[in-house]
Amino acid sequence: MRKLLLIPTALMISLIAKGTPPVVDDRPVAFTHAVIIDGSGNAPLEDGTLVVRGSKIEALGRGSGIPVPPGALVIDAGGRTLMPGLADMHVHLLGGWDGESVDMLGYRRYLNALLYAGVTTVLDMGSVKPWIIQLRNEIAAGRLAGPRVYCAGPLVDGPDPAWPPISYSISSVTQVPGIVGELKRDGVDIIKAYLGLSNPVMFALAAEARKHSLPVFVDQSWRNGSPEIAAAGIAAFAHTPDFIWGNEAITMLKDRGVRFISTLSVAEAKSKRRLQDLSFLENPLIKGSTPPGFVADLRAYAKEAGESSAWNTGPKQQNEQRFNNQKANLKKLFDAGLGFAAGTDSPYPGSFLGEGLHRELELLVEAGLTPLEALTLATRNAARLMGAEAEWGSLAPGQQADIILVNGRPDRHIAETRNIDVVMRLGRILDRTKLAFNAADDPGFRPVSPVSAAK
Repeated sequence: MRKLLLIPTALMISLIAKGTPPVVDDRPVAFTHAVIIDGSGNAPLEDGTLVVRGSKIEALGRGSGIPVPPGALVIDAGGRTLMPGLADMHVHLLGGWDGESVDMLGYRRYLNALLYAGVTTVLDMGSVKPWIIQLRNEIAAGRLAGPRVYCAGPLVDGPDPAWPPISYSISSVTQVPGIVGELKRDGVDIIKAYLGLSNPVMFALAAEARKHSLPVFVDQSWRNGSPEIAAAGIAAFAHTPDFIWGNEAITMLKDRGVRFISTLSVAEAKSKRRLQDLSFLENPLIKGSTPPGFVADLRAYAKEAGESSAWNTGPKQQNEQRFNNQKANLKKLFDAGLGFAAGTDSPYPGSFLGEGLHRELELLVEAGLTPLEALTLATRNAARLMGAEAEWGSLAPGQQADIILVNGRPDRHIAETRNIDVVMRLGRILDRTKLAFNAADDPGFRPVSPVSAAK
């Protein structure tokens, strides 16, 4: 019988920092002496043991009750917190930093940044269809390293789409069957219905999508949360609403099972509140994953916004009010029992792919959720949104082993999700030094022109 290979967390981190992580090969992995947050909202399990075999979790429980398999790689967590890999259910992997420019060639930067930050699942909510589907499929096949990807493909918009290069334009209900059929054949996971769709087209789109078992997620700006749209039979709204249409509307949304994606971080980005103090750019999750040129561009953008008299009057007040409204509405809807999953709409100025999800968690707590409630939005609830609760999103036997080990107690202090020591994706411990941005290895791609019609 082979002896256990016991590696204290400090040594594990040291080895990884030197670029020589232990070889896990096909041995089981056991985390011991961990605080386990399972993603379900339950109270953390103290002094827990979790065993991974292959790509799945085999067992977990109190340390004395879970035997460590012979020959296992044992990681002594030393009281650190073990939790599911995080999920960001509203991203745009086209990249860039400003929410409009495109960096498709730089996809490696963004996949790495997400994994570096412990984000192991994303939902891309609008992209160039063949590109995002190929990216998703290659990751799923194991030929490309990255988080689990779900995708909408293109936006489905009205006659004058806001983002023409990544949109399908619909001007008549007669177009709906053909477009939905094409999206189904090409394998998208959801349909994203956008700003310019009329109510008749929205109803036709939702009805046709149901025939193909494709959920419809909606972003119609100030109409997000509208019971009129919900009556079409949609699955979710892509953002927290700016307005709530009264208690009857809340009851109707709840009865229909309509869910929401939080995206408070993009509301904060548009208010530019985070740009008032740029010290956050020194956070290791940003410094470790962001090209310096992007940071320089963001600093210039923040300075220009701060000096703009036009911005600092009406637009500033309107966007700040919108951000505050969304925080209040999220708390009200959450308390009423509406389902929420965490998402960021990254990238935007001040909201980064990867780090942005940690910021989203902080904003959820700022809005009034407890840290454990916020964490559930980025774990179990995210999986539930995609109908994949039996596969990922929680720490439980049979679940896929997407796991992070963090130095701290994020159930008490949500910002401690940032203190990532270990990232495991499908049972494999990742070398975070290789995920960090390295200017010497980066081709230096620069984003190109915006995809929005406004520019």
